[in-house]
Parts: sequence; C-alpha cells; structure tokens
Amino acid sequence: MNIRNLLSIITVVGCLFATAQESGELTDPRDGKTYKTVTIDIELEGGVTVKRTWMAQNLAYEVPDSFCYKNEPAYCEAFGRLYTFKAAREACPEGWHIPTIGEWNLLFQTFGGIRDAGVALQKGGESGLDLALGGFGDPGRVFKNIGISGNYWDAEKKSDNTSGLISVQKGSKEIYHSVIGDWHRNSCRCVKDY
Repeated sequence: MNIRNLLSIITVVGCLFATAQESGELTDPRDGKTYKTVTIDIELEGGVTVKRTWMAQNLAYEVPDSFCYKNEPAYCEAFGRLYTFKAAREACPEGWHIPTIGEWNLLFQTFGGIRDAGVALQKGGESGLDLALGGFGDPGRVFKNIGISGNYWDAEKKSDNTSGLISVQKGSKEIYHSVIGDWHRNSCRCVKDY
C-alpha cells in the first residue's frame, strides 16, 4: 500500500468518527447580549443521533446573587458572570436551561468520555464549546483560579444545600464532577430546550 492510499483511508476513517458541529448565535432579548452557540450531534444508544444546542460562551446575564470575578466588570466581559446555584437556575433565557448531569455526560461521551474530553471542551478544543477557565467565588466572596479552572453548575440538587458541579482544568483531559455548596459562585452554560 502506498502512502497516498494510506492517507486517504485515514482521512475517510477520521471523517466517519468526527462529530458534526454547527455554529450559531443567540441574542438574549432581556439585555440584547449576543452569545455564540454550537449545535453538536450527540450519539445515543442504538446508533440514534440527536442534535443539542449549547451556548459556546459563559452566560453573563445579571441577576441577584451573580458576580463578576473580583467584582471587576472586565472579567464579566471575558468570562461571564459567576452565579450561586439559585441564581444560575434563574439566569438562562426563556427556552434554555442549565444542563443536567445527564446532558453533561452525553457531551463528555461524544468527545471521548469523562477522562478524555477536557481539552476538547475547553477554549480552542474540537467541540466548539469553548469552556472558559473563569475560576470561582467562595461564600466569603473570595475569587480564585481564573485561567486555571472552569467550574459549571449542573441542574441537579444533591441535598438541601448542595448541587452538582462540573470542572475542567487548564490543559487537563479529565473532567471532574463534584458536589458543592449552593452559595458558591460558578460559571453557567445554558442548553436549548428540546
């Protein structure tokens, strides 16, 4: 087999396993801010494929109990707002919602699983989702880890005062899922209702 045939086979196989994505935009009618979106083909069991549209930027809509990193508006422009769990549940525009852990897991599976999807989901990664490393705020309003970690709420309550959190770390392929107090301040992505 010559090198040209081998490259053709590799290209065809690569295309068969590539995930289809489509870029778009959402303008939030509440404040006029426009967000990038990405529609991703997600493969379910039995070879069924569904399309899911995610915001490809962190939400920046101001609601009570949402904050700019270190209370500096320039960070909100670059990384979106940080929300308590209650604020995040109220912040997505009509027709959109905070992703459930099930929706996050389908996304992870699409890009290699929880141990390998981290880089693909971060800014510049193949997913087009561009998860930003916006850090977090703790209950004492101390802000940490900007440029190091991106921390995102999932929609599910774990107890009266705790909820699920998805984290990506700079340069890490692994995704972390944990439980954290609802009063922490984390980034928010929204998924279009389906």
